[in-house]
Amino acid sequence: MKVYYNGSCNLCNTEINHYKKIKSKIEYVDISKTKDDHVANLSKDKLFRRMHVYYQGTLYSGSQSFLIMWSQMNNWRLFSRILSLPILRQVWYLIYEMVAIFLYWKNRSKL
Repeated sequence: MKVYYNGSCNLCNTEINHYKKIKSKIEYVDISKTKDDHVANLSKDKLFRRMHVYYQGTLYSGSQSFLIMWSQMNNWRLFSRILSLPILRQVWYLIYEMVAIFLYWKNRSKL
């Protein structure tokens, strides 16, 4: 699994650094410094607008990427399952999108 995140966003970087401390087989890629073939087809706006996860041959974006990532972490697996429930999944999507839009606009000058 690869997690693509915006390392130039202070909040994003802080959160990912927290996850890096958890033992897992996740590779974290700071898209402000590098990218690879899995995200090469995304425009700069789409790439920096949301977090992305490449897992089992599929690229997931936004709120779904967090659910996939958390599902592979022992301490976060239950949280992922709870947020995957139908109604909570929609609430999680809305919350993620609001925060992501705010962070994207806040950090746009760093791109």
